[in-house]
Amino acid sequence: MNHKLLTIAALCATMMACNSGNNTTSTTRVELPGTIDEEAFAANVESISVINLQMDDYWTFMNDMNIGLSDNYMYMVDQIDLRLSCFDRKTGVKIAERALKGNGPGEIIGINSLFCVGDTCCIYDSRNVIHQYNHNCNYIGKMHEFSNLDWCYNIVRLNSGNYAFVSQRNSHYSDSATAALMLADKSFNITSEHFAVSRAHTQIIGSAPCYVDDDTIRMICAYDNHIYSLCNGTEQCIELVVPNPLTPEKADEFFDIGDFKVLRENAKTAREKYDGHFHSLCGSGRFLLFGYHFEKEDYWAMLDKRTNKAVSIQKNNNDVETTSDIVGKFFTESVVVKLDSDLIYLRCKIGNLASLLEGHNNILDNRLKKTQATYRHFIKRNADYIKSLEPEERDAANVLLKIKLKD
Repeated sequence: MNHKLLTIAALCATMMACNSGNNTTSTTRVELPGTIDEEAFAANVESISVINLQMDDYWTFMNDMNIGLSDNYMYMVDQIDLRLSCFDRKTGVKIAERALKGNGPGEIIGINSLFCVGDTCCIYDSRNVIHQYNHNCNYIGKMHEFSNLDWCYNIVRLNSGNYAFVSQRNSHYSDSATAALMLADKSFNITSEHFAVSRAHTQIIGSAPCYVDDDTIRMICAYDNHIYSLCNGTEQCIELVVPNPLTPEKADEFFDIGDFKVLRENAKTAREKYDGHFHSLCGSGRFLLFGYHFEKEDYWAMLDKRTNKAVSIQKNNNDVETTSDIVGKFFTESVVVKLDSDLIYLRCKIGNLASLLEGHNNILDNRLKKTQATYRHFIKRNADYIKSLEPEERDAANVLLKIKLKD
């Protein structure tokens, strides 16, 4: 297979002060040649398992899901139909479900993000209100209602109990820039602002991926070609260099438009015309994982923070029969629905998963033999439901996978 190259460079710099008002600077430059190497990518995956959830007509065919993990439960919200489901994380048994769409108490018209406090599910909706639900999907009440929030794509709860707002556009920066990350206390009062990002680059469709790893917050904006990190008050920036980037000047042509439908169409045009469009960020102690668009193809990149080396896999670039390790195929055949520290949650069709695990025993390593065992247990548990489906429905039914990265 001919290997394409993605040249990645990292430039870390402090851009503004934190709460104390004192500037601190940390600058590092590394050059990372990222090659398409499925085998090297797969070598950094520790395990793949099938999440043994109880199947039903609703979640089985859910195509656009938002997942929240509490200590004991897994919450799912369909971003289209706005229905909340709760599963026991240990047993996979579905505990409760409720419709959220509407204008009444506990109802929403859109979801921006979902996070958990203890075992309580917290949904930040498109009206700038955070709603709380228990594991029975009963509405507890409003956690907070923002009165001065211009727009926020995502809210992340920090280990300290404080919060981070992602892609917030109401800040003291100039009209041409916005604070991409804001920290807030437990009462949601903003305490500091970080990373002046072009307003056009934060005006995207969907949320800016963000995750918390101990004392570090990392985030990425789709059209900004940077990974931003805030670690103990020090701001860092990894610049992802591509041959044909969407620069702030070019971005103004696409995103300085108020009409939502036009904005969505222009975002699609920009994605097809320019390289970049980074998304789906997560990381472990050793790796950063993110998706990107390059020369009209979709890729996943895994960056080793210890060695400053990166490997990538290309979507739909290999047949199972011709690959030396099929772990990468779990990405090419699946949709990432959540990234949580060193864990990656994928939605895969039963038909695709069966073709990966059941038809190629000769190339299954120990990891995938364990995956096969959990898959067969999942099928056995849900045998009655699966038998009730038509053949085309059976192949299209969703299975949730959990991939753990090596540390």
